Amino acid sequence: MLASHLGLHVPADPWSQFLFLTGAGLTMYFALSGLSYLVFFVWGRRRFHPDYVPDRRANRRAIVLAVAGTVGNVVLMMPLHWLIAHGHSRIYWDVSAHGWAWLAASFVLYLAFTETCIYWIHRGLHAGGPYRRLHYRHHEWEDTTSWVSMAFHPVDSFLQALPHHAIGFLIPIDGWMYLSMVSFVSVWAVMIHDRVSFIRWGAINYTDHHTLHHRHYTCNYGQFFTWWDRVMRTYRAPAAASPSAHRR
Repeated sequence: MLASHLGLHVPADPWSQFLFLTGAGLTMYFALSGLSYLVFFVWGRRRFHPDYVPDRRANRRAIVLAVAGTVGNVVLMMPLHWLIAHGHSRIYWDVSAHGWAWLAASFVLYLAFTETCIYWIHRGLHAGGPYRRLHYRHHEWEDTTSWVSMAFHPVDSFLQALPHHAIGFLIPIDGWMYLSMVSFVSVWAVMIHDRVSFIRWGAINYTDHHTLHHRHYTCNYGQFFTWWDRVMRTYRAPAAASPSAHRR
C-alpha cells in the first residue's frame, strides 16, 4: 500500500485520506508559493520585479482560487488515490521487480506520456467552451506571481494533473519516481509563474515561455518541454518576443 511505503500511516478510509491529501496539498502550496513570493516579490523586488506593484486583492483572489482548486482536485482524484493506496495500480516499490533498465525506460515513457497528454489537454482548455467555463480563471493574471501557480478551477486542475496519476495504471512505475514527479510538478508550477527564469534552454518550457503564454494565450502550451509546441507550430520564443520577465 502507498501509506506503508511512505511511512506516513495514511488512513485507509476515504474521509481521512481526503483530509491528509488536502492538508498536504495546501501545505505545499503555501510553503512553495509563499516562499517564492517573499524571495522574488518582497525581499528581492528591486532586483527581480522593480515595476511590480503589490495588489492584495489580486493576490487574495489567486489564493482563494488555489485553495478551491486544490480541494476540488483532491475530491475528483480520490478514486484514483484510493486505488493506488490499496494496491490496484501498477506502481511498485522495489527496483529489482523490474530492474534498473526498465526504471530508466519508464522515466522516459513517463515524460513522453505526460508531456503529450498535458499539451493537448492544455491546448483543449483554450478552446472556446472549456476556456470560458474553466481555464479563463487561471488567465485572469496576465502578469503572474507565485500565488497564481495553483490558481485553477478544480476541474481544470484535475484534468492537467490526471496524466501523472493515470500512467501508474498503464505501465509499471516505480513508486518513488511517481511521488517525486508528482511533487516536482508543484515546484515547477511555482517556478514558471514567478516570472524569473533559472534556465533558458530552448527545449525546456521555462519561465519566460510561460510568461508569454499568459500574455498571448495561443502559444507555449507544453508542461516541461517545447517539443509539441514546435511540432504543432504553437511555439513562441522569449527572445523573439522580448518579454519583460526579469531573470536571475
